[in-house]
Amino acid sequence: MSNKRIVSPAEVMEVKKKSLADKCGIKAGDRILSINGKILRDILDYELSVADESVKIEIDRGGDRKVVMIDNPDFDNLGIRFSTSLFDGIKRCANKCVFCFIDQLPPGMRDSVYVKDDDYRLSLLYGNFITLTNMNDADIKRIIEERISPLYVSLHTTNPSLRAMMLGRKKPDKTLKYLKALSDAGIEIHIQVVLCPGINDGIELEHTIDNLAKGYEWVSSVGIVPVGLTGHREGLYPLRSFGKKEIIKLINRAGMWHKRFEKEKGVAWVYLADEFYIAGGRRLPPAEHYGDFPQVENGIGLSRLFIDEAAEGIKNKGKRKAPGKRKIALVTGKLFAGILKDVAKSASKITGLSIEVINVKSKFFGGKVNVTGLLTGSDIISGIKKWLKSNEKPDVIVLPDVILNADGLTLDDHSPKMIEDKLGVKIKVTGSTGNGFVEAMKLFMDHEIMNKKTGGFSKK
Repeated sequence: MSNKRIVSPAEVMEVKKKSLADKCGIKAGDRILSINGKILRDILDYELSVADESVKIEIDRGGDRKVVMIDNPDFDNLGIRFSTSLFDGIKRCANKCVFCFIDQLPPGMRDSVYVKDDDYRLSLLYGNFITLTNMNDADIKRIIEERISPLYVSLHTTNPSLRAMMLGRKKPDKTLKYLKALSDAGIEIHIQVVLCPGINDGIELEHTIDNLAKGYEWVSSVGIVPVGLTGHREGLYPLRSFGKKEIIKLINRAGMWHKRFEKEKGVAWVYLADEFYIAGGRRLPPAEHYGDFPQVENGIGLSRLFIDEAAEGIKNKGKRKAPGKRKIALVTGKLFAGILKDVAKSASKITGLSIEVINVKSKFFGGKVNVTGLLTGSDIISGIKKWLKSNEKPDVIVLPDVILNADGLTLDDHSPKMIEDKLGVKIKVTGSTGNGFVEAMKLFMDHEIMNKKTGGFSKK
């Protein structure tokens, strides 16, 4: 049986008005069969193919084939948007990782939540982490030739046998060989280590850091995140969370790595997840520690960015007070609650707003998940109801946009309007960044803007 992937025509979702594609008659619903004779596998092929002064596009429109010629001497954007970035389908993960979060998900969520992607194209486009186990020599060749960089790689350890165990692989793979080839070719790589107590920590982690530092020149950062555990691990590999003493020991060790690599590489190079510092009761490193925040796609440094952005925004607001007494409540998860309370306290002093923080516990996942982005609608509703029993009803309750997907729904398919209707409290959505927090404050600072122009916060 052939392993060759089937390439489907790229379906046009939208054509920008007055664009080159629009002027040449391309319409939404058209399926692109080829560009300059090349069959497109993905959006990367498309971008390379249209980078020409003369573009020949073969399309299928309701079964009829036609050829469209576009002259583009200035290399302008053609104005075409597609329904997906991957025309030949997503490459899915075939591993059985002992720490896989998707294997720990409860039933009843939308199908897309359970998809295990392991596609290097999504790594480039969206910062998704890949294992390299689903790669072949042709993929590596394409990455190098087309300079598909940077890539984000879930490695976990440089010990081949330990990695095979952690990824649940019985057959050897070429991960380290591929990683070396990519690094030697100048492909920028960012490494993720999902740290599991008693497995790939301690001396194994020391070896991993040392091996990557010495043997892979174009590994630009290493992010270390704690294993995420839900309450749905029946029949799965026995894992536990890190204790506080273990976390503090790791933070102290990381401090030594930082000193070493700041001398050797000019950057900290090894970055710990925000969760380690928060759970360990330690201060988050300053912004300078993160440099250009190379692991922000991994969530590392987001708390520092939030704090600094919010502080700067609050400072720049001056001493103007909000008109009248307005009370708002901000929803967040357990992990971020302390940070948000500190920021809200500072904002309250300057703005005069009464700002409360609702710490919502995640029961949907079994009570062991504490990040805001994984809060479900059902948990938010129950958490707010409990909070309202002992607190005065606010003018509005604010949800961070990080809990919603592109369709504006939570993981269990609740919309903000559904949550609002069930609670009988005004619900609004704002950005989950520090700048988003400041924008929320600005809306409440101006009563006229709040009520006449926007009707509250808006999700952008």
